Amino acid sequence: MSSFAARSGRADARRNERRLLDAAAEALAEDPAASLERIARRAGVSRATLYAHFAGREALLDALTAASVAEMTAALRTAAPDENPPTPPAEAMVRVLVAAWRTIGRYRGLVIANQRLPAAELRARTAPATAVVRELILRGQRSGAFDPDLPADWLLGTVVDLIHAASRQVSAGAMDPAGAERALLRTAGAVLASHRPAG
Repeated sequence: MSSFAARSGRADARRNERRLLDAAAEALAEDPAASLERIARRAGVSRATLYAHFAGREALLDALTAASVAEMTAALRTAAPDENPPTPPAEAMVRVLVAAWRTIGRYRGLVIANQRLPAAELRARTAPATAVVRELILRGQRSGAFDPDLPADWLLGTVVDLIHAASRQVSAGAMDPAGAERALLRTAGAVLASHRPAG
């Protein structure tokens, strides 16, 4: 096989894998129990092609989880970059929450499907993304913008739970995305705010 043919084959494989991951995200958003056959059809490939990339449902979900965490981490870092001077923590948190919410909306079915994972394992897998939020919480606590009397990890867990709660509300049809985003920002802002008197 020529080097050109080999490169072309690898490019085709990468495109097929990306199509499968995109199709999985879309299908799971509609039905967290979506079958592999449905995902393959949505991607426009055969079931054999799907199995050539992923050994089964668990492997596909693992790959989609890794892709979603990478996408989320990039979105959060873009929303709250290291700036000089830095954006005030409360303003940066709004940007981070909007970025997180809009990214996780694409993967809301995966959030439900990943209930298959033990909580500790799921935390480990999502650590690159949550680390960005945790650092912002710590910065807000140091500045006095966020409640310094509560553990940072408690505030982080609460914010993550609120994001997931908003996602579940949309998935269940109980709220539309715009309403869920407003509720998320207002509730998270109230949770994080420092209640110490000024001065």
